[in-house]
Amino acid sequence: MEKGVGLTVTINCTLRELLCGQLGLTDEYLDQRIQTIFLNARPVDNVDQVIVRNESILALSAAMPGILGATMRKGGRYAAFRKSISQQPHESDASKQSGRITIKMFNMVAKEVGSCLLTAGVEVDGKDLYHVVRQLPEKLSDGIIKMYIDGQDIKPEMTSFKSLSKNRMFLFVTVCDRQR
Repeated sequence: MEKGVGLTVTINCTLRELLCGQLGLTDEYLDQRIQTIFLNARPVDNVDQVIVRNESILALSAAMPGILGATMRKGGRYAAFRKSISQQPHESDASKQSGRITIKMFNMVAKEVGSCLLTAGVEVDGKDLYHVVRQLPEKLSDGIIKMYIDGQDIKPEMTSFKSLSKNRMFLFVTVCDRQR
């Protein structure tokens, strides 16, 4: 999640419309839990006035420690120190349409929201997926029940993931409780 995953979304909407209306976050979660937001590498203070465009890169984080965390916190008391680099509010000048964004999540936000995105499906780089899988237990079949590529059932083995490492792919993760 820290590297970013691709999502197809409706663009030319406010950040709140994207996060709450499309991704299903509650207003309370957005306002209280997500304390630091960057849109295209610029800090965001007002999620109701910033418009998400095609190919935007969005980064979300819970509260970060220290003076940097306090300075980057949305609407925080030190936001004035970064006014020249902050995302400025602007009107939408285009109709809402389908587009693509990259979303990055950090700390508790990644843990709390990431699994929902994986269940809905995200675009990932095969090299990043292979890196994550390499950190899993040696016998992948203990944790991965089924794996499909282009509709074909394949064995959940490291060689399968390695063969995908040069591709960009759409990843869905389904979690199930398996009785032993």
